[in-house]
Amino acid sequence: MKKQLSELKAGEVFSVAGYEFFKVCEENGNTVAVAKKSVFDSKFGKNNNFAESEIIDRLNKDVLLVIEKEIGAENIVEHEVDLLSLDGSDKWGKANCKISIPTFDFYRKHVKTFDKYKGEWFWLATPDTTSDHYNDNWCSCVSPNGRVNYGNCNDNGIGVRPFLTFVSSISVSCGE
Repeated sequence: MKKQLSELKAGEVFSVAGYEFFKVCEENGNTVAVAKKSVFDSKFGKNNNFAESEIIDRLNKDVLLVIEKEIGAENIVEHEVDLLSLDGSDKWGKANCKISIPTFDFYRKHVKTFDKYKGEWFWLATPDTTSDHYNDNWCSCVSPNGRVNYGNCNDNGIGVRPFLTFVSSISVSCGE
C-alpha cells in the first residue's frame, strides 16, 4: 500500500529503497524518520567527530545514493546536526547533512517512539566528551534496552540507524 508521508503518524513504518524507516515527527512540513533497525554495523571512526566519521562516509556512499536514486535527491532535506558533547564541549560544532544518525537530544525527545523499535546497539552522533575536556575516543550509543551508554570509537558491532528528513508529499510503501 502506498501513502504520502504526511498521512503517516509517529511510529508508523514505511519503506524506501529497500530500507524500513519509522516516522518520528513532522518538522517544517517535512517528515523526520529513522531506520527501524541498523542498516550496517561499524566502528565510529578515528575520533568521535561525526562529521569526519567512517559512518557518515559510508552513509553518503552506500545508503543516501540508493535512496536518492529511488525517490530523487530533491525529496531529501538537508538538516543540521549539533555535535555538542554530553559534557558541553562544542569543539566539533555543527554539520549540515542529508543523512546522519540521531543525536542524544533527538533520541531523548522522541524516546517513546524509539522504544517501539529497540533491541540492538546503535550509535548516536553526540560525542561523550572531546579532547577539550578529556579525549575524543568516546561516542554515545544506545543499548538494546534503550539506555544511553558510550563506546570507544573503534568498537565494532555497533549499529548505524540512518536519520533523514523527507519531503512529506512523497508516496512510500507502508506497513510492517
